[in-house]
Amino acid sequence: MNLLPATRFLTATITAAACSAAMAADPVFINGFEAEPPALAGITAAHNVARAGVGVAPLFWNGQLAASAQAWANRCIDSDGNGLVDHNDGRSDGFPWYVGENIYGSSGTATPQAAVDLWVAEAQYYDRSTNTCASGHICGHYTQVVWSTSVMLGCGISSCPGLTFGNGIVCDYGPGGNTGGPPY
Repeated sequence: MNLLPATRFLTATITAAACSAAMAADPVFINGFEAEPPALAGITAAHNVARAGVGVAPLFWNGQLAASAQAWANRCIDSDGNGLVDHNDGRSDGFPWYVGENIYGSSGTATPQAAVDLWVAEAQYYDRSTNTCASGHICGHYTQVVWSTSVMLGCGISSCPGLTFGNGIVCDYGPGGNTGGPPY
């Protein structure tokens, strides 16, 4: 009696059940794997190029994070007067973990590649051996892009004519980075 086909069927059934359980319990699988909208095409890949460069696993697009980021971007709030959309202090609401966030603004066209390029350009000021940023510079956008425990990404793009840098992109990360220790 050949048990190989039965063994394969049983293995496939157990694997499917395990994947279903993982999808229900693991934040990596929330909503399965989704595609970014056309206006943000390439933003996940741009993040993942930077992450691969430091040996960090890729991010996956998440529709819930994207919906949250888009809703916030659409509000066009600039309460601090710097000409950019403000950070969303409530961005973690409704999520089982802290949500990180990067914001990009332009007085011209806001493109996914330009946003990620700006954030990743901060790498030149980051010293991994001491986990510090050069004095007078910002590194937190870069470290969020490459934060190893962030596994999901969702972004929104908006036009806010009343802001100096009114064409913007808001990206939310789950779980968020910059929570202590080195990013990778």
